[in-house]
This record gives sequence, structure tokens and C-alpha cells, in this order.
Amino acid sequence: MDFGKALFHLNNNLGYNLYRTYLLFHRELIRALKGYGVTPEQWQVLIILWNHGSVTPTQISSVTLQDLPSISRMLVRMERNGWTRRVINEKDGRSFHVELTDKGQGKKSEMMLALEKHFSAFLKQVPAEMNYGIKQQLLQLRGLLNDYTP
Repeated sequence: MDFGKALFHLNNNLGYNLYRTYLLFHRELIRALKGYGVTPEQWQVLIILWNHGSVTPTQISSVTLQDLPSISRMLVRMERNGWTRRVINEKDGRSFHVELTDKGQGKKSEMMLALEKHFSAFLKQVPAEMNYGIKQQLLQLRGLLNDYTP
């Protein structure tokens, strides 16, 4: 099969297009967050904490689909960089929950505006109805794949 034909088949494959779009968005998210020293994965944790307050590593894992060892390593880095802190469970000293520090809470508006500005250059070209439709179709596809986000 020649290369042009292979590209034709890839470009007509839903999985390939979803994954490639993810990679392109991820690359832009890395660029947008670079000035804050935050990774896209850490960004997800910040969003979870901004919206839900204190959460456990298991809850973070269930939303991000990352394994607990990866979550633990990431939380150590976030704590070391002053974004989060651990709060030990008083009833069971082996467990803890994570909450934002003043720095983590204080950067919310600035970071949200910076990301909105960064992505608006791309997304302003997508009509609002199309944006809504794409999100609805992705949510439906996730449901078909048995995704559950609390």
C-alpha cells in the first residue's frame, strides 16, 4: 500500500482522528501552561480541586483515568511546587485527601483567562453550535465506552 493510501485510510478512521486531535490539543495545553510550571495532567487535578474542593487520590484517579502510583507521584510534585497539600484523615492515618494551597486557589482566574486566550485563537473558528454538537457526540461516545465521570 502506498503512503497516500495509508493516510487516506487513517484519515477515515475515527480512533485515529480522536487520538490525533487529543495529541494536538495536548500539545497546545502544554504550551499554554508552560509559564505556570504545570503539566496538562496537573491541570486536570487543579480543575478537579477548584470545582470540588478536597478530594482523595482515588477520586482523582477515577476522573483522570490515571493509575494511583502515577497520581501519587504527580501529587508529590504538585505539593513540592506549592499547588496542593495533603490533609491526613484523622480516623485513618494511612489515608489522606488533597486540597489547594493559597497559591493553587489564587492562580485560578489568571490561569483560566490565559488558557481561554490561548485556545480562543483556534476555537473562535468553530461555530458555537458545532462546538456544542462535538461535545455532545463525544459524551455519547464516552458513554458507549462505559466511561463514568462523577
